[in-house]
Amino acid sequence: MDILLQQWLPVVISVVIALTATVLIRRERQARLALEVKFAAIETVLKNARLQNESLTKQFHELRTGSIGMSDKLVDLIEQIDRVEVRQNEVAMNDSGGRLYSRASKMVELGADVDELMKECDLPKAEAELLLSLQRSMPQHYRR
Repeated sequence: MDILLQQWLPVVISVVIALTATVLIRRERQARLALEVKFAAIETVLKNARLQNESLTKQFHELRTGSIGMSDKLVDLIEQIDRVEVRQNEVAMNDSGGRLYSRASKMVELGADVDELMKECDLPKAEAELLLSLQRSMPQHYRR
């Protein structure tokens, strides 16, 4: 029996080693395939993130450009309003009848109604109503 064991022992050990190696190689291949799938998924996510980043960067630049353009237009409008205001003041100083409308405008700011404007400033009803309507339609920060 010892001789038989000595003859077959190396064969049995070789078969066990071969089977173990086969199992280990299969597990390694499965693990590698799983890692390749995960790597491909990560590459896809990274590619999508880069595309989204490019899109957001482009949108940001468009918004920034639009914002700068709007800022320039606002500056132009403010300058235009200032020029109109200066011109309006010049006209008011040169127009003696304009003082009557300035007084009426101040009265509207203080809460006067149509009847008070007609009585105190000798304005026709249509002009008093127009003055009230104009004064109320102007934004608060432009009223002076």
